[in-house]
Amino acid sequence: MHNSQSGTMVVPTSVDSGNPQAALLNNNCTGCHTGVNAAADVGSTIPYVLTTSGVEYGSTGTEILSNTLAGGNFYWLTESAAKGHNVKTISNTNNKVPPGGSVSMNLTCAGSSGCHGDPAISNEAYSIRYAHHSDTSLSIDGSTIARSYRYLDGIVGIEDSDYEFRPDASNHNQYKGYRRTTDDTSTNTETTMSYLCSRCHVNFHSGAGDLGFSDDAAPFESPWLRHPTDFDLADASGSEYDSYNKVSGTAKAYSVISPVASTSVASVLPAVLSTAGDAIIMCLTCHRAHGTPNDAILRWDYKAWPGAAGYNGCEVCHTSKN
Repeated sequence: MHNSQSGTMVVPTSVDSGNPQAALLNNNCTGCHTGVNAAADVGSTIPYVLTTSGVEYGSTGTEILSNTLAGGNFYWLTESAAKGHNVKTISNTNNKVPPGGSVSMNLTCAGSSGCHGDPAISNEAYSIRYAHHSDTSLSIDGSTIARSYRYLDGIVGIEDSDYEFRPDASNHNQYKGYRRTTDDTSTNTETTMSYLCSRCHVNFHSGAGDLGFSDDAAPFESPWLRHPTDFDLADASGSEYDSYNKVSGTAKAYSVISPVASTSVASVLPAVLSTAGDAIIMCLTCHRAHGTPNDAILRWDYKAWPGAAGYNGCEVCHTSKN
């Protein structure tokens, strides 16, 4: 486990920096999280986010033969930089500016240039220290890195015990969302998944000074400049969203193909649109965090639909546009 054996370093230098490994580690994030997820052990072993061969996704990443997790898999970066987040230990270090943002540094898994851990600490290992060894029975309230959803600083939610390996309506992550009614920059968003994404992709999240409405107090409604996040489907009662997931009436089955967030994360919701704030559009409704076979890390390939290679995941919400 640690980077020493008989007084000698096992891995003298870090793969990505050339310096000694931090925190006595014998590998980096990518090294530990590379492998193939299997039904027999997922949830009781390391979640693998990079599979070098034998990766299965299907049309939506939720099918019975899929072996990817909630974030997808970085495998598809071997095909195109547009198919995943370009983490520097996995993809080319090309210093590309993220769409909708201005950050120019290479992306890392954790730390000040990554998603996980403490953004105030540059070193990846130190930014998530204590988290892997924490008490997993504690609530996810965002008060520490260990008590933040998937070690994402300040973010809350319910973590599926098998990392959404072949999820269904009753077995999935529960994401925190914010029910936005105006184009404001409320601090109420700062525990949500979409807020995390907006740290880098800031112009895609609307708000003051960004490319959203001209008036922060303007109603949060159509016509949209970009597809909205923080929009509660219940706020468009009488629209096509009333048939969410092709279900009529109330309490529609939760879709793991196009998941939604909720203002409350007290429990996993098997059904939504039964109360206000339980069906909120977020970034992860359409995208995954790590990688997919599709450009822009989309969950499904709507461009190839209605061909056999495509899938219209949009119609989970946009039920009249099929």
